[in-house]
Amino acid sequence: MRNILLTQLLLTGQLLSLGSAVWADDEARQELINRLEAPATLSANFEQRTFKEGQSSVTISTGQMRIAKPMRFAWQVFAPFEQQVISDGETLWVYDPDLEQATYQPVGTSVQQSPAMILSQPRKILTEQYEVVEASSETLAVYRLFPIDTSSVFTELTVAFKQDLIAEIRILDSLGQETLIALTDVIANAPLDEEIFSFNPPPGTDLFEQM
Repeated sequence: MRNILLTQLLLTGQLLSLGSAVWADDEARQELINRLEAPATLSANFEQRTFKEGQSSVTISTGQMRIAKPMRFAWQVFAPFEQQVISDGETLWVYDPDLEQATYQPVGTSVQQSPAMILSQPRKILTEQYEVVEASSETLAVYRLFPIDTSSVFTELTVAFKQDLIAEIRILDSLGQETLIALTDVIANAPLDEEIFSFNPPPGTDLFEQM
């Protein structure tokens, strides 16, 4: 089955071991903003595991993410089905090569609520749209995010850092699914070609505007 969940999460390793909250909300939010704003660019490989509520099966996908502030990112899924999710800061594209189709939409409010936007524009998004609680363990700096908008596609997002670099993302969505994204080969502040965040549909691609 195509990895629809990753697309939904973008549009809209070890399991995180959460400790008790120890900071007030405003302090935790500012600490997380500082950590996310520190790198101007970020690239990493990822393995995503999705667990559906009440089922023992696990959906696994692998790929690469690249982020450049503000609001530019490129997520590419390599397996089991190739897919690209690309934002140049103004337009968001989702491209499925095997289907030869791409959808596009403006980077509006719904997109700005997504985990990808939290990484690429943390100060604005975290200040306006999330409650933040610090819940670190002995080995990881951990922050739990709760959307202020109750209609958000997910109910909780957890971000973990190891040695000042983002290491894991854990997402609980409104359908009861849990998604764990483990990041490896994380590189901060390396130059990234601007072409990475520009999408030009290949000839023959069917284009659909996402409303």
